[in-house]
Amino acid sequence: MNLDRGTKIYTAVLGGILLLGLLAWLLTLDSRVGEINAMLQQDQEISAYPYTFRALEIKGATAVISTPRSNNMPAVRFLGIIKPGLSNKSEQDPRMIAAQKELATIQSKIRKRVLKREDIDKIQWRIDKEWFARKGIWLE
Repeated sequence: MNLDRGTKIYTAVLGGILLLGLLAWLLTLDSRVGEINAMLQQDQEISAYPYTFRALEIKGATAVISTPRSNNMPAVRFLGIIKPGLSNKSEQDPRMIAAQKELATIQSKIRKRVLKREDIDKIQWRIDKEWFARKGIWLE
């Protein structure tokens, strides 16, 4: 393929810009996020839970971890999604109470495991809007 001089220069400049963009993106990646996610997946109890908790980012010494509950999404509603048998149960139903305790236990275990890392001293939980969107629920 024989390209004219202008096309060759354009191709070289475009290729350079793409390489710089790729390099900039690679430099912003934090391998600690992947390490934390691998650690969570290796734990049988955490990985067996119907919702996949994951590290989203690291801000200094703070790990931002996904969560399925917040003020906009109470645990009771979330639990009705992952465990359909609980969808119409009262907060006082023994099965709902047990499911809430299980969720709290999982999140507590995640917190303890992540905080064992020397480079992390705080956990910030962030609602997983993408997970809910895949379920057809839009959160603000």
